[in-house]
Amino acid sequence: MVYREGKEYLEINLGGLHIVTKVEVQGRFGNGQGREFARHYKLQLWRPGLEHWVTYTDGRGEELLEGNSNTYLAQTSQLSPPIIATRVRFVPHSDHPRTVCMRVELYGCHYLDGLIFYSMPDGDVRGGGDALRDLTYDGTRKEGFLFGGLGQLTDGETGHTNFRVDALGKGRGYEWVGWKNDTRGKDPIEITFEFDSVRNFSMLHIYANNFFTKDTQVFSHARVLFSAGGKYYHVLPSVEYEYVVDRIFENARNVTINLHNMAGKYVKLQLYFSLRWMMISEVAFDSVPCRCELMEEEPSVTIPTEEIETESLADLAPAISAQQSPSSVLLGGLVALGVILAMIPFAIGIVYYRARVLKKSAKKPSPKSENTLDAKKVSMKMKDLHINVNLTPMSNGYSRAKGKLYGHVALDEESLSTYHTPFKGPIHNDGYYTLARDGTPSEMPLKCPIPFDTDESVDYAVPDMNVTPPPPFSEVYSPPPPVPLTLPPVTLPTARTLRENSLPPPVPPLPPPPEQEYYTAPLLCQSSNIQSVTGSVKYAMTDISKLGKGHQVPEISKNHIKVVENLGEGTFGVVQLCEAKHIAGNISGLVAIKSLKVGAPKEIKEDFLQEYSTLSQVDDPNIVKLLGIISISEPFCMLLEYMDYGDLYKFLQKHVSEGAGSQSSIASVNISDPPVLSYGGLIHISCQIASGMKHLESMSLIHRDLAARNCLVGKDLTIKISDFGMCRPLYSRDYYRINDEKHSMLPIRWMAWESALQGKFSTKSDVWSFGVTLWEILTMGRQQPYDKLSDEGVLENLSHCYHGDGTGMMLLPQPSLCPREIYDMMTSCWRPNERQRPPFWEILMFLQRKNLGYNLDYFR
Repeated sequence: MVYREGKEYLEINLGGLHIVTKVEVQGRFGNGQGREFARHYKLQLWRPGLEHWVTYTDGRGEELLEGNSNTYLAQTSQLSPPIIATRVRFVPHSDHPRTVCMRVELYGCHYLDGLIFYSMPDGDVRGGGDALRDLTYDGTRKEGFLFGGLGQLTDGETGHTNFRVDALGKGRGYEWVGWKNDTRGKDPIEITFEFDSVRNFSMLHIYANNFFTKDTQVFSHARVLFSAGGKYYHVLPSVEYEYVVDRIFENARNVTINLHNMAGKYVKLQLYFSLRWMMISEVAFDSVPCRCELMEEEPSVTIPTEEIETESLADLAPAISAQQSPSSVLLGGLVALGVILAMIPFAIGIVYYRARVLKKSAKKPSPKSENTLDAKKVSMKMKDLHINVNLTPMSNGYSRAKGKLYGHVALDEESLSTYHTPFKGPIHNDGYYTLARDGTPSEMPLKCPIPFDTDESVDYAVPDMNVTPPPPFSEVYSPPPPVPLTLPPVTLPTARTLRENSLPPPVPPLPPPPEQEYYTAPLLCQSSNIQSVTGSVKYAMTDISKLGKGHQVPEISKNHIKVVENLGEGTFGVVQLCEAKHIAGNISGLVAIKSLKVGAPKEIKEDFLQEYSTLSQVDDPNIVKLLGIISISEPFCMLLEYMDYGDLYKFLQKHVSEGAGSQSSIASVNISDPPVLSYGGLIHISCQIASGMKHLESMSLIHRDLAARNCLVGKDLTIKISDFGMCRPLYSRDYYRINDEKHSMLPIRWMAWESALQGKFSTKSDVWSFGVTLWEILTMGRQQPYDKLSDEGVLENLSHCYHGDGTGMMLLPQPSLCPREIYDMMTSCWRPNERQRPPFWEILMFLQRKNLGYNLDYFR
């Protein structure tokens, strides 16, 4: 029997910490008869650390959840915020006594974060009714302080940038906890986190508000301290973090702090004010349980000043016993000095003797050491040139990281890295390069202006070293003068030959012969045909064994297709935009058709069928799918997906960024204003492109023309990678024709240097192109890459990597919308040594972490 007081309950023991996101209840099924169900009920939760059972409240402060209205329909309730508990009670509620029968179901998963509770001062109330307090905290509240519970900082829901907007319908300022600096002076906000066991911490993510026009800004400084017992925090070293003030963009953002795999059970976070208000919405740790043993904590010892001075003076005074005189001490010192001086000639004699032995055992010089250079003509091809990448480690730290994407991880700590280990790629795939502990000399990177690690790195942190940046684009308006390329002598004297031969043969001077030829970068550009027979780009395969049979592609009737417009054409085919009706499982809408011209040669038809075979293997939600084929009669055709909003480049140009949109006043907004794309939406687009390329990478397929023009946009910002851009006259200026050859079109502004100058394509060259594509996205398609350089100037710029001088290569500038950590990831895609570029699975993981909590905010 249930009453208003709710003394009866149904308790479920989950056997461990779980996160519950949804519950479902239903009464006794009596074929529609009876009233044994609960119209309302409450949830109570308990987990280790709580002093008592806590009644769950939603974001509006309501305790009662909606129950059933009959016996045959189940009622589902989404829990926002979710519940973290080991035991859950269902407490039925009724305004009058009644018999209740409940069947319940819980939805959720194991809670693996390990955080038990956090303690901190509660937030303040802001004028205008903005309650910036932790409204869902389930611990104890006492005199403005919270302890022993969890709340909004760990519910996985991030707040809206404008905290004065009731975005979730739960009140203004909900999901933000804010503190005012007026009464706190220079004291930081201190939050203490307790975990279930000692853990290794790699990263800390803080979602902070930067609405500086409303006196709110990201914290200026953060200090993270660690403890094993929760009483003393001086035993383990702390992590300091300085945030660069952003007075341009007001959007809320995720701030990531590298914790360098520090260990502890308690973490104390101190945040210092930058403006009057500081607001945070989420705090999350990347950590794993640690089997390490930490030393016992002891209180810090404070020694009086007089004692310190006495001890220091005692250490400086010579220890002379009562039986010794100053003269005896002086005599002993002179004897020791004499022994040292006597040892010096003996040591010199040993060194001289060893040098004589090495000289006698030296071998005769090899005939190959003679200079046999043919000085008549110097002819050089890119594929004949072997760049020496066995460089010695540079003192500025460039060569230490060995391709690590996320900043400094010492070689002896990489096995403990909680970030990389679960995601190491398969070693049998040539497209993957895992982060090895011991790199061979051949994996040393070329010189590059991109610092690979720092001593205090923070997830693509700004390096604390003096590195000369590349010249700004405003100073470059014409390509640099041609660089003459000459071959060095076949052999030069090395340290070994000088040691083995007391009189090495002299190297004769090399006067420039009159017949010597010089090659500039455009002449060295390799002629690579990456076009298919229809004019679009064709995929390349590095491992044919990974291709299977492909999905079944239906035969399509021409009667169901109507041509809308021509997108472009090649020598033997054409690409058209068509309207299809009831094809491939009753699909209707816009499709792209690749058609082979009637009467094409046999070998061209074989190439067309090979392209069909390759496309039939690809099945990914972020890559255009092959819908059908027409092969019964000519012209042969392939039907592929097309998206409602066309290509990404034009889509970006029709929009403005969130920051640019916020600059206009409300009065000036009208129907003609361009739609706005938020920063989160741009990263969401980038994540989908990286996901599609990750699929191609897993199949060892190389796109070779990844760019915004080759990405299609659909509803809800859905992105699919295509290959039509090359055949479209609209984008002809994005391609460079080698020696005016019609079929040798190369997108050199998006290409890796080894692809443009050596004709080498790999999944790593696609990574380079992705970096340029990401730059296009974050510039909203307003600029062509290297728009101040001519095509020849772009090749000259890439030739710096060809010569092994990566420091001379100019990089694309950092877009105004791009945070530093995103730009660092972008530049890592342009590392001269392809082994140092990150794989797509790692890029995707990084972008997804930077966009945690994003909800689709684009509707059209």
